Amino acid sequence: MNKDKDLLQRDYNNLTEENKKQREAYNNSTEQLQRDLDAVVVKFPVLDQYCSLRSQKRVCRPCPEGWKQRNSTCYYFSTERKSWKDSRIDCLKQGADLVIIESKEKQDFIFKDTREGYYWIGLSDSETEGTWLWVDGTPLQKDKG
Repeated sequence: MNKDKDLLQRDYNNLTEENKKQREAYNNSTEQLQRDLDAVVVKFPVLDQYCSLRSQKRVCRPCPEGWKQRNSTCYYFSTERKSWKDSRIDCLKQGADLVIIESKEKQDFIFKDTREGYYWIGLSDSETEGTWLWVDGTPLQKDKG
C-alpha cells in the first residue's frame, strides 16, 4: 500500500512539475506574442498609408494617400506655405526630401502639378551664396546650349 502511495505521489510531483513548466512556456509565448503585436501596432500607421482598410479588405498602393506616382517615385505636393528650410524638414520627417530635377521630363511633370501655386525644389545656395547645390550635394548643371 505504501509503495502504491509513493508511486502516486511521485507521479503527482512529476505532473505538477510538468504543469509548471508548461504554464511558464505558455506565459513566455503569450508575452512574446504581445511584444510582437505591439511592434506591429506601432508600424501599422505606415501600413495604413500604403494599404488602407476599405470594407474589411486592404487596398495597397505604391504611394501613400495624397501622394502622386511617376515611374517608381512618389511625390507629395504640399499646400502649406512654409519656408524652404521648414519644407525640407517636413519632407525628411516623412522619409523623403525636396525634389531634385535632373531631366526635362521630370521638370515637365513637376511644372504640370505646380501651375496653381509655388513649390520648393531641392536646390539651394544656403551654404555659399551663388553656388547652387541640390539637396544630395551635387552642383546645379547649367545648360551649355
